[in-house]
Amino acid sequence: MYIKKDTSIYESYSAYKTSINKFNNILKGKIFTNIKRFKFFPIHLSVALNLILLAFVGGQFIYFNYQYQLLHQNDELKNYNISSQSIFLFSPVVGKEIPLLWKHPIVSNINCHSILNGNEAYIRKEAKNFKKLSKLQNTFPMSCDDIRRRGFYPDEAISMEEANFPLAYVRTIYTDYLTLEYQFLLTYAPQNHYCFIIDKKQNGDFHISNQYTMDSNGNDINRANFKCMEYLNSKNYKYLIILNNDDMPLKTNREMVEILKVYNGTIDIDYDNPKPFLHGRIDLKLNWTIEHLKLFKEEDTKNLDKKILGSKVKFQKGFVEIAYPKKTVDYLVNVLNLTTFLNQLNNMKRYASDEMSFQTLISNKFLSIPGSVDEECFEKDRIFHETYMTRYTKWYNGVNCDKKESRHWICLQTIKTLPTIKRLPHFFVNKFKAETDFGGLTCWAEYLYNRTYFQKYIPINKTFYENLPSVRYQKFKSQVEDKKLLCDLSKKYYRNLSLNL
Repeated sequence: MYIKKDTSIYESYSAYKTSINKFNNILKGKIFTNIKRFKFFPIHLSVALNLILLAFVGGQFIYFNYQYQLLHQNDELKNYNISSQSIFLFSPVVGKEIPLLWKHPIVSNINCHSILNGNEAYIRKEAKNFKKLSKLQNTFPMSCDDIRRRGFYPDEAISMEEANFPLAYVRTIYTDYLTLEYQFLLTYAPQNHYCFIIDKKQNGDFHISNQYTMDSNGNDINRANFKCMEYLNSKNYKYLIILNNDDMPLKTNREMVEILKVYNGTIDIDYDNPKPFLHGRIDLKLNWTIEHLKLFKEEDTKNLDKKILGSKVKFQKGFVEIAYPKKTVDYLVNVLNLTTFLNQLNNMKRYASDEMSFQTLISNKFLSIPGSVDEECFEKDRIFHETYMTRYTKWYNGVNCDKKESRHWICLQTIKTLPTIKRLPHFFVNKFKAETDFGGLTCWAEYLYNRTYFQKYIPINKTFYENLPSVRYQKFKSQVEDKKLLCDLSKKYYRNLSLNL
Protein backbone atom coordinates (compact mmCIF):
# COMPACT_ATOMS: atom_id res chain seq x y z
CA MET A 1 0.00 0.00 0.00
CA TYR A 2 1.37 3.49 -0.93
CA ILE A 3 1.50 5.99 1.96
CA LYS A 4 2.11 9.66 1.21
CA LYS A 5 4.69 11.38 3.43
CA ASP A 6 3.56 14.26 5.63
CA THR A 7 5.94 16.99 4.36
CA SER A 8 4.39 19.67 6.59
CA ILE A 9 6.08 18.37 9.74
CA TYR A 10 9.61 19.57 8.91
CA GLU A 11 10.34 22.20 6.28
CA SER A 12 14.01 21.36 6.10
CA TYR A 13 16.52 18.77 7.18
CA SER A 14 18.16 21.24 9.60
CA ALA A 15 14.87 21.91 11.33
CA TYR A 16 14.32 18.18 11.55
CA LYS A 17 17.78 17.60 13.09
CA THR A 18 17.31 20.44 15.56
CA SER A 19 14.03 18.92 16.77
CA ILE A 20 15.67 15.53 17.17
CA ASN A 21 18.47 17.00 19.28
CA LYS A 22 15.92 18.75 21.50
CA PHE A 23 14.01 15.50 21.88
CA ASN A 24 17.19 13.62 22.83
CA ASN A 25 18.07 16.23 25.44
CA ILE A 26 14.59 16.02 26.93
CA LEU A 27 14.74 12.22 26.91
CA LYS A 28 18.17 12.22 28.59
CA GLY A 29 16.86 14.62 31.18
CA LYS A 30 13.90 12.37 31.96
CA ILE A 31 16.06 9.28 32.18
CA PHE A 32 18.59 11.08 34.41
CA THR A 33 15.76 12.31 36.63
CA ASN A 34 14.35 8.78 36.93
CA ILE A 35 17.80 7.41 37.75
CA LYS A 36 18.24 10.07 40.46
CA ARG A 37 14.99 8.90 42.02
CA PHE A 38 16.54 5.49 42.52
CA LYS A 39 19.82 6.66 44.05
CA PHE A 40 18.48 6.15 47.56
CA PHE A 41 17.14 2.67 46.66
CA PRO A 42 20.01 0.79 44.97
CA ILE A 43 18.87 -2.56 46.39
CA HIS A 44 15.39 -2.14 44.91
CA LEU A 45 16.86 -1.24 41.54
CA SER A 46 19.21 -4.22 41.61
CA VAL A 47 16.40 -6.62 42.50
CA ALA A 48 14.15 -5.21 39.79
CA LEU A 49 16.86 -5.47 37.13
CA ASN A 50 17.72 -9.01 38.18
CA LEU A 51 14.07 -10.04 38.04
CA ILE A 52 13.73 -8.58 34.55
CA LEU A 53 16.91 -10.35 33.46
CA LEU A 54 15.74 -13.63 35.00
CA ALA A 55 12.35 -13.38 33.27
CA PHE A 56 14.05 -12.67 29.94
CA VAL A 57 16.46 -15.60 30.28
CA GLY A 58 13.65 -17.89 31.41
CA GLY A 59 11.49 -16.89 28.47
CA GLN A 60 14.34 -17.49 26.05
CA PHE A 61 14.99 -20.91 27.58
CA ILE A 62 11.35 -21.95 27.24
CA TYR A 63 11.18 -20.68 23.67
CA PHE A 64 14.38 -22.37 22.50
CA ASN A 65 13.51 -25.58 24.32
CA TYR A 66 10.16 -25.62 22.51
CA GLN A 67 11.88 -24.99 19.17
CA TYR A 68 14.37 -27.76 19.91
CA GLN A 69 11.56 -30.22 20.66
CA LEU A 70 9.86 -29.30 17.38
CA LEU A 71 13.09 -29.78 15.44
CA HIS A 72 13.75 -33.05 17.24
CA GLN A 73 10.25 -34.29 16.39
CA ASN A 74 10.68 -33.17 12.78
CA ASP A 75 13.94 -35.15 12.58
CA GLU A 76 12.15 -38.18 13.99
CA LEU A 77 9.29 -37.82 11.52
CA LYS A 78 11.70 -37.70 8.59
CA ASN A 79 12.96 -41.15 9.55
CA TYR A 80 9.48 -42.72 9.66
CA ASN A 81 8.03 -44.63 6.75
CA ILE A 82 4.59 -43.05 6.38
CA SER A 83 3.55 -44.90 3.24
CA SER A 84 0.03 -46.25 3.66
CA GLN A 85 0.89 -49.91 3.15
CA SER A 86 -2.15 -51.99 4.07
CA ILE A 87 -2.32 -55.25 5.99
CA PHE A 88 -5.48 -57.14 5.09
CA LEU A 89 -7.56 -59.43 7.28
CA PHE A 90 -10.83 -61.26 6.64
CA SER A 91 -13.87 -59.39 8.01
CA PRO A 92 -16.79 -61.63 9.00
CA VAL A 93 -19.01 -58.53 8.91
CA VAL A 94 -18.48 -57.71 5.22
CA GLY A 95 -17.43 -61.21 4.14
CA LYS A 96 -14.09 -60.33 2.57
CA GLU A 97 -10.57 -59.21 3.38
CA ILE A 98 -10.27 -55.55 4.30
CA PRO A 99 -7.36 -53.41 5.56
CA LEU A 100 -6.59 -53.22 9.25
CA LEU A 101 -6.56 -49.71 10.66
CA TRP A 102 -3.32 -48.02 9.66
CA LYS A 103 -1.28 -46.79 12.62
CA HIS A 104 1.32 -44.06 12.48
CA PRO A 105 4.88 -45.36 13.12
CA ILE A 106 5.06 -43.29 16.32
CA VAL A 107 2.45 -45.60 17.87
CA SER A 108 2.97 -48.77 15.84
CA ASN A 109 4.50 -50.65 18.80
CA ILE A 110 1.93 -49.71 21.43
CA ASN A 111 -0.15 -52.64 22.75
CA CYS A 112 -3.70 -51.34 22.42
CA HIS A 113 -5.19 -54.69 23.46
CA SER A 114 -3.52 -54.49 26.89
CA ILE A 115 -4.65 -50.88 27.32
CA LEU A 116 -8.28 -51.50 26.38
CA ASN A 117 -8.40 -54.55 28.66
CA GLY A 118 -7.23 -52.44 31.59
CA ASN A 119 -3.72 -53.83 32.13
CA GLU A 120 -2.81 -51.34 34.84
CA ALA A 121 0.91 -52.13 34.94
CA TYR A 122 1.26 -51.65 31.19
CA ILE A 123 -0.85 -48.48 31.22
CA ARG A 124 1.28 -46.97 34.01
CA LYS A 125 4.44 -47.75 32.07
CA GLU A 126 3.16 -46.21 28.82
CA ALA A 127 1.67 -43.20 30.61
CA LYS A 128 5.13 -42.15 31.81
CA ASN A 129 5.98 -41.17 28.26
CA PHE A 130 2.93 -40.49 26.11
CA LYS A 131 3.35 -40.90 22.36
CA LYS A 132 2.73 -37.40 20.97
CA LEU A 133 2.10 -36.08 17.48
CA SER A 134 2.13 -32.30 17.21
CA LYS A 135 2.16 -32.15 13.42
CA LEU A 136 2.18 -34.30 10.30
CA GLN A 137 4.94 -34.17 7.73
CA ASN A 138 4.25 -32.08 4.66
CA THR A 139 4.73 -35.27 2.66
CA PHE A 140 1.96 -37.14 4.50
CA PRO A 141 -0.09 -38.81 1.72
CA MET A 142 -3.69 -37.57 1.51
CA SER A 143 -5.00 -38.77 -1.84
CA CYS A 144 -8.27 -40.72 -1.90
CA ASP A 145 -6.32 -43.92 -2.56
CA ASP A 146 -4.07 -43.25 0.43
CA ILE A 147 -7.06 -42.57 2.67
CA ARG A 148 -8.71 -45.82 1.59
CA ARG A 149 -5.52 -47.75 2.29
CA ARG A 150 -5.53 -46.48 5.88
CA GLY A 151 -8.98 -47.91 6.59
CA PHE A 152 -12.01 -49.59 5.03
CA TYR A 153 -14.77 -47.48 3.48
CA PRO A 154 -17.61 -49.82 2.42
CA ASP A 155 -19.47 -49.28 -0.85
CA GLU A 156 -22.76 -50.49 0.62
CA ALA A 157 -24.39 -50.60 4.04
CA ILE A 158 -23.05 -53.44 6.18
CA SER A 159 -26.50 -54.23 7.64
CA MET A 160 -30.14 -53.76 6.66
CA GLU A 161 -30.74 -51.83 9.88
CA GLU A 162 -28.14 -49.27 8.87
CA ALA A 163 -29.28 -49.16 5.25
CA ASN A 164 -32.78 -48.18 6.38
CA PHE A 165 -31.63 -45.58 8.91
CA PRO A 166 -29.13 -43.16 7.32
CA LEU A 167 -27.57 -40.46 9.47
CA ALA A 168 -26.29 -36.97 8.68
CA TYR A 169 -23.33 -35.21 10.27
CA VAL A 170 -22.40 -31.54 10.51
CA ARG A 171 -18.92 -30.92 11.86
CA THR A 172 -16.82 -27.79 12.36
CA ILE A 173 -13.17 -28.59 11.58
CA TYR A 174 -9.99 -26.54 11.89
CA THR A 175 -7.05 -28.66 13.11
CA ASP A 176 -5.48 -32.14 13.63
CA TYR A 177 -5.92 -33.76 10.23
CA LEU A 178 -5.29 -37.36 11.28
CA THR A 179 -7.79 -37.04 14.14
CA LEU A 180 -10.39 -35.81 11.65
CA GLU A 181 -9.62 -38.68 9.30
CA TYR A 182 -10.16 -41.18 12.11
CA GLN A 183 -13.45 -39.50 13.05
CA PHE A 184 -14.67 -39.65 9.46
CA LEU A 185 -13.62 -43.29 9.08
CA LEU A 186 -15.38 -44.34 12.29
CA THR A 187 -18.66 -42.60 11.40
CA TYR A 188 -18.54 -43.43 7.70
CA ALA A 189 -21.30 -45.35 5.96
CA PRO A 190 -22.18 -44.93 2.26
CA GLN A 191 -25.81 -44.15 3.10
CA ASN A 192 -24.82 -41.37 5.52
CA HIS A 193 -24.39 -37.68 4.65
CA TYR A 194 -21.71 -35.23 5.77
CA CYS A 195 -21.24 -31.47 5.79
CA PHE A 196 -17.91 -30.10 7.02
CA ILE A 197 -17.55 -26.48 8.05
CA ILE A 198 -14.10 -25.13 7.26
CA ASP A 199 -13.01 -21.74 8.57
CA LYS A 200 -12.61 -19.00 5.96
CA LYS A 201 -9.07 -18.45 7.26
CA GLN A 202 -8.04 -21.93 6.09
CA ASN A 203 -6.35 -22.68 2.76
CA GLY A 204 -8.34 -21.38 -0.21
CA ASP A 205 -8.31 -24.81 -1.84
CA PHE A 206 -10.94 -25.93 0.66
CA HIS A 207 -13.35 -23.01 0.30
CA ILE A 208 -16.84 -23.25 -1.14
CA SER A 209 -19.25 -20.45 -2.00
CA ASN A 210 -20.50 -19.96 1.57
CA GLN A 211 -17.65 -18.76 3.79
CA TYR A 212 -17.70 -17.93 7.49
CA THR A 213 -14.93 -16.46 9.61
CA MET A 214 -15.21 -18.53 12.76
CA ASP A 215 -13.21 -18.22 15.97
CA SER A 216 -12.83 -19.92 19.34
CA ASN A 217 -15.49 -17.60 20.80
CA GLY A 218 -18.13 -19.36 18.71
CA ASN A 219 -18.73 -16.47 16.31
CA ASP A 220 -20.36 -17.47 13.02
CA ILE A 221 -20.65 -21.12 14.05
CA ASN A 222 -24.43 -20.80 14.45
CA ARG A 223 -24.91 -19.55 10.90
CA ALA A 224 -22.48 -22.10 9.47
CA ASN A 225 -24.23 -24.98 11.24
CA PHE A 226 -27.59 -23.78 10.00
CA LYS A 227 -26.29 -23.47 6.43
CA CYS A 228 -25.29 -27.14 6.59
CA MET A 229 -28.70 -28.04 8.02
CA GLU A 230 -30.34 -26.29 5.08
CA TYR A 231 -28.04 -28.06 2.62
CA LEU A 232 -28.63 -31.52 4.12
CA ASN A 233 -32.37 -31.12 4.56
CA SER A 234 -33.00 -32.37 1.02
CA LYS A 235 -31.08 -35.57 1.78
CA ASN A 236 -32.55 -38.81 3.03
CA TYR A 237 -31.62 -39.23 6.68
CA LYS A 238 -33.32 -40.01 10.00
CA TYR A 239 -31.14 -38.02 12.43
CA LEU A 240 -28.69 -35.14 12.01
CA ILE A 241 -25.87 -34.68 14.51
CA ILE A 242 -24.00 -31.41 15.10
CA LEU A 243 -20.36 -31.86 16.17
CA ASN A 244 -17.18 -29.92 16.82
CA ASN A 245 -13.59 -30.59 15.75
CA ASP A 246 -12.64 -32.70 18.77
CA ASP A 247 -15.72 -34.91 19.19
CA MET A 248 -14.65 -38.55 18.87
CA PRO A 249 -17.30 -41.28 18.38
CA LEU A 250 -17.92 -43.68 21.24
CA LYS A 251 -20.34 -45.89 19.29
CA THR A 252 -20.23 -47.75 16.00
CA ASN A 253 -22.58 -46.66 13.23
CA ARG A 254 -24.79 -49.69 13.90
CA GLU A 255 -25.02 -48.80 17.59
CA MET A 256 -25.90 -45.19 16.76
CA VAL A 257 -28.67 -46.41 14.48
CA GLU A 258 -30.14 -48.72 17.13
CA ILE A 259 -29.94 -46.04 19.83
CA LEU A 260 -31.57 -43.32 17.73
CA LYS A 261 -34.35 -45.70 16.76
CA VAL A 262 -35.16 -45.82 20.47
CA TYR A 263 -35.07 -42.02 20.61
CA ASN A 264 -37.90 -42.08 18.05
CA GLY A 265 -38.07 -38.37 17.23
CA THR A 266 -36.60 -37.06 20.49
CA ILE A 267 -34.03 -34.28 20.28
CA ASP A 268 -30.94 -35.08 22.32
CA ILE A 269 -29.91 -31.67 23.61
CA ASP A 270 -28.16 -30.31 26.68
CA TYR A 271 -30.60 -28.37 28.89
CA ASP A 272 -28.13 -26.61 31.22
CA ASN A 273 -28.66 -23.73 33.65
CA PRO A 274 -28.18 -20.44 31.73
CA LYS A 275 -28.14 -18.05 34.71
CA PRO A 276 -24.36 -18.04 35.41
CA PHE A 277 -23.65 -17.30 31.74
CA LEU A 278 -26.47 -15.00 30.69
CA HIS A 279 -25.05 -11.50 31.28
CA GLY A 280 -21.61 -12.32 29.92
CA ARG A 281 -22.78 -13.99 26.73
CA ILE A 282 -25.94 -12.11 25.76
CA ASP A 283 -26.50 -8.39 25.24
CA LEU A 284 -29.81 -8.09 27.06
CA LYS A 285 -30.21 -4.46 25.95
CA LEU A 286 -31.04 -5.65 22.45
CA ASN A 287 -34.59 -6.37 21.34
CA TRP A 288 -35.23 -10.10 21.81
CA THR A 289 -38.98 -10.17 21.24
CA ILE A 290 -40.32 -12.77 18.83
CA GLU A 291 -41.85 -9.97 16.74
CA HIS A 292 -38.53 -8.16 16.32
CA LEU A 293 -36.70 -11.40 15.56
CA LYS A 294 -39.34 -12.30 12.93
CA LEU A 295 -39.15 -15.95 13.94
CA PHE A 296 -42.40 -16.80 12.16
CA LYS A 297 -42.71 -16.58 8.42
CA GLU A 298 -45.23 -14.12 7.00
CA GLU A 299 -47.91 -16.72 6.31
CA ASP A 300 -47.78 -18.16 9.86
CA THR A 301 -51.00 -17.45 11.81
CA LYS A 302 -48.99 -16.99 15.02
CA ASN A 303 -48.11 -13.56 13.66
CA LEU A 304 -51.65 -12.57 14.66
CA ASP A 305 -51.10 -13.42 18.33
CA LYS A 306 -49.86 -10.27 20.10
CA LYS A 307 -49.02 -12.19 23.28
CA ILE A 308 -46.64 -14.47 21.40
CA LEU A 309 -45.11 -11.66 19.33
CA GLY A 310 -44.54 -9.48 22.40
CA SER A 311 -42.82 -12.21 24.40
CA LYS A 312 -39.03 -12.23 24.69
CA VAL A 313 -37.09 -15.38 23.99
CA LYS A 314 -35.82 -16.96 27.20
CA PHE A 315 -32.19 -17.89 26.73
CA GLN A 316 -31.13 -21.45 27.36
CA LYS A 317 -27.57 -22.76 27.60
CA GLY A 318 -26.18 -26.07 26.36
CA PHE A 319 -23.46 -27.75 24.33
CA VAL A 320 -23.37 -27.12 20.59
CA GLU A 321 -23.50 -30.88 19.97
CA ILE A 322 -27.13 -31.83 19.33
CA ALA A 323 -28.81 -34.86 17.75
CA TYR A 324 -31.87 -33.74 15.73
CA PRO A 325 -34.55 -35.95 14.19
CA LYS A 326 -35.25 -35.10 10.56
CA LYS A 327 -38.65 -33.57 11.39
CA THR A 328 -36.99 -31.06 13.74
CA VAL A 329 -34.47 -29.92 11.14
CA ASP A 330 -37.23 -29.60 8.56
CA TYR A 331 -39.22 -27.44 11.01
CA LEU A 332 -36.24 -25.18 11.72
CA VAL A 333 -35.45 -24.80 8.02
CA ASN A 334 -38.91 -24.57 6.45
CA VAL A 335 -41.34 -23.39 9.15
CA LEU A 336 -39.36 -20.87 11.19
CA ASN A 337 -37.32 -17.88 10.03
CA LEU A 338 -34.02 -17.85 11.93
CA THR A 339 -32.14 -15.21 9.93
CA THR A 340 -32.58 -12.20 12.25
CA PHE A 341 -32.07 -14.22 15.42
CA LEU A 342 -28.82 -15.83 14.25
CA ASN A 343 -27.49 -12.56 12.82
CA GLN A 344 -28.26 -10.63 15.99
CA LEU A 345 -26.54 -13.28 18.10
CA ASN A 346 -23.51 -13.27 15.84
CA ASN A 347 -23.21 -9.48 15.66
CA MET A 348 -22.88 -9.26 19.45
CA LYS A 349 -19.41 -10.88 19.16
CA ARG A 350 -19.86 -12.31 22.64
CA TYR A 351 -18.12 -15.43 23.91
CA ALA A 352 -19.81 -18.80 23.23
CA SER A 353 -23.06 -17.49 21.77
CA ASP A 354 -23.16 -20.80 19.88
CA GLU A 355 -24.06 -22.44 23.20
CA MET A 356 -27.14 -20.22 23.61
CA SER A 357 -28.66 -20.26 20.14
CA PHE A 358 -30.52 -23.37 19.03
CA GLN A 359 -30.78 -24.35 22.69
CA THR A 360 -32.86 -21.20 23.22
CA LEU A 361 -35.09 -21.84 20.22
CA ILE A 362 -35.76 -25.49 21.03
CA SER A 363 -36.78 -24.74 24.61
CA ASN A 364 -39.19 -21.93 23.65
CA LYS A 365 -42.79 -22.99 24.24
CA PHE A 366 -44.24 -20.64 21.60
CA LEU A 367 -42.13 -22.08 18.78
CA SER A 368 -43.52 -25.61 19.29
CA ILE A 369 -40.44 -27.33 17.87
CA PRO A 370 -40.95 -31.10 17.41
CA GLY A 371 -38.97 -33.35 19.74
CA SER A 372 -38.40 -30.75 22.47
CA VAL A 373 -39.15 -30.75 26.20
CA ASP A 374 -41.19 -28.02 27.90
CA GLU A 375 -39.06 -25.64 29.93
CA GLU A 376 -41.27 -26.05 33.02
CA CYS A 377 -40.01 -29.62 33.20
CA PHE A 378 -36.27 -29.30 32.63
CA GLU A 379 -35.94 -26.12 34.74
CA LYS A 380 -36.95 -27.89 37.96
CA ASP A 381 -33.70 -29.83 38.33
CA ARG A 382 -30.63 -30.98 36.40
CA ILE A 383 -31.96 -34.39 35.41
CA PHE A 384 -32.32 -33.62 31.69
CA HIS A 385 -28.86 -32.04 31.70
CA GLU A 386 -27.31 -35.07 33.40
CA THR A 387 -28.89 -37.52 30.96
CA TYR A 388 -27.84 -35.70 27.79
CA MET A 389 -26.02 -38.24 25.61
CA THR A 390 -24.58 -36.64 22.46
CA ARG A 391 -21.38 -35.37 24.10
CA TYR A 392 -19.54 -36.60 27.16
CA THR A 393 -17.17 -34.15 28.85
CA LYS A 394 -15.18 -34.59 32.04
CA TRP A 395 -14.56 -31.16 33.54
CA TYR A 396 -11.24 -30.62 35.29
CA ASN A 397 -11.73 -29.88 39.01
CA GLY A 398 -8.11 -29.90 40.15
CA VAL A 399 -7.94 -33.53 41.23
CA ASN A 400 -9.81 -35.70 38.71
CA CYS A 401 -7.04 -35.59 36.10
CA ASP A 402 -3.50 -34.29 35.69
CA LYS A 403 -3.44 -30.56 34.88
CA LYS A 404 -1.05 -31.34 32.02
CA GLU A 405 -3.71 -33.67 30.62
CA SER A 406 -6.41 -31.01 30.43
CA ARG A 407 -7.31 -28.27 27.99
CA HIS A 408 -9.72 -25.39 28.52
CA TRP A 409 -10.71 -27.01 31.84
CA ILE A 410 -11.63 -30.29 30.14
CA CYS A 411 -9.85 -33.53 31.08
CA LEU A 412 -8.33 -35.02 27.94
CA GLN A 413 -8.82 -38.66 27.05
CA THR A 414 -5.62 -40.72 27.16
CA ILE A 415 -4.55 -44.36 27.37
CA LYS A 416 -5.39 -44.09 31.10
CA THR A 417 -9.07 -43.39 30.43
CA LEU A 418 -9.82 -45.87 27.61
CA PRO A 419 -11.04 -48.70 29.89
CA THR A 420 -13.49 -46.21 31.41
CA ILE A 421 -14.91 -44.63 28.25
CA LYS A 422 -15.59 -48.14 26.86
CA ARG A 423 -18.48 -48.28 29.33
CA LEU A 424 -19.96 -44.85 28.62
CA PRO A 425 -23.49 -44.77 27.13
CA HIS A 426 -22.83 -41.45 25.36
CA PHE A 427 -22.49 -40.98 21.59
CA PHE A 428 -19.29 -38.87 21.42
CA VAL A 429 -16.52 -37.84 23.79
CA ASN A 430 -14.68 -34.52 23.96
CA LYS A 431 -11.73 -34.79 23.67
CA PHE A 432 -8.55 -36.53 22.52
CA LYS A 433 -5.53 -34.43 21.50
CA ALA A 434 -2.77 -36.02 19.45
CA GLU A 435 -0.26 -33.51 20.81
CA THR A 436 -0.92 -34.84 24.33
CA ASP A 437 -1.41 -38.58 23.80
CA PHE A 438 -1.57 -39.83 20.23
CA GLY A 439 -1.38 -43.41 21.51
CA GLY A 440 -4.69 -43.11 23.34
CA LEU A 441 -6.35 -41.60 20.27
CA THR A 442 -5.02 -44.33 17.98
CA CYS A 443 -5.92 -47.18 20.33
CA TRP A 444 -9.47 -45.88 20.65
CA ALA A 445 -9.82 -45.57 16.87
CA GLU A 446 -8.51 -49.12 16.43
CA TYR A 447 -10.90 -50.43 19.10
CA LEU A 448 -13.98 -48.92 17.48
CA TYR A 449 -12.83 -49.86 13.97
CA ASN A 450 -12.33 -53.50 14.99
CA ARG A 451 -15.73 -53.61 16.69
CA THR A 452 -17.30 -52.34 13.47
CA TYR A 453 -15.69 -54.76 11.01
CA PHE A 454 -14.10 -57.68 12.87
CA GLN A 455 -16.51 -58.48 15.70
CA LYS A 456 -20.07 -59.71 15.82
CA TYR A 457 -22.56 -56.97 16.65
CA ILE A 458 -23.61 -56.96 20.31
CA PRO A 459 -27.10 -55.44 20.83
CA ILE A 460 -27.30 -52.20 22.79
CA ASN A 461 -29.00 -51.93 26.17
CA LYS A 462 -32.31 -50.62 24.84
CA THR A 463 -33.85 -50.36 28.29
CA PHE A 464 -31.29 -47.79 29.33
CA TYR A 465 -32.11 -45.46 26.43
CA GLU A 466 -35.87 -46.10 26.68
CA ASN A 467 -35.77 -44.88 30.28
CA LEU A 468 -33.96 -41.62 29.56
CA PRO A 469 -36.20 -38.70 30.67
CA SER A 470 -36.21 -36.97 27.27
CA VAL A 471 -37.16 -40.21 25.49
CA ARG A 472 -39.94 -40.96 27.97
CA TYR A 473 -41.16 -37.38 27.69
CA GLN A 474 -41.69 -37.75 23.94
CA LYS A 475 -43.30 -41.15 24.42
CA PHE A 476 -46.01 -39.80 26.72
CA LYS A 477 -46.29 -36.24 25.35
CA SER A 478 -49.22 -37.00 23.06
CA GLN A 479 -50.98 -39.10 25.70
CA VAL A 480 -50.75 -36.96 28.84
CA GLU A 481 -52.12 -33.41 28.94
CA ASP A 482 -51.22 -32.66 32.55
CA LYS A 483 -47.75 -31.07 32.37
CA LYS A 484 -46.77 -32.00 35.93
CA LEU A 485 -47.79 -35.61 35.46
CA LEU A 486 -45.95 -35.75 32.14
CA CYS A 487 -42.82 -34.37 33.78
CA ASP A 488 -43.02 -36.86 36.65
CA LEU A 489 -43.52 -39.76 34.25
CA SER A 490 -40.51 -38.75 32.20
CA LYS A 491 -38.22 -38.83 35.25
CA LYS A 492 -39.66 -41.98 36.83
CA TYR A 493 -36.66 -44.24 36.18
CA TYR A 494 -33.91 -41.63 36.39
CA ARG A 495 -32.52 -42.94 39.69
CA ASN A 496 -32.15 -46.42 38.19
CA LEU A 497 -29.97 -45.25 35.30
CA SER A 498 -26.31 -46.24 35.49
CA LEU A 499 -24.40 -43.54 33.61
CA ASN A 500 -20.92 -44.97 34.36
CA LEU A 501 -19.51 -41.47 34.80
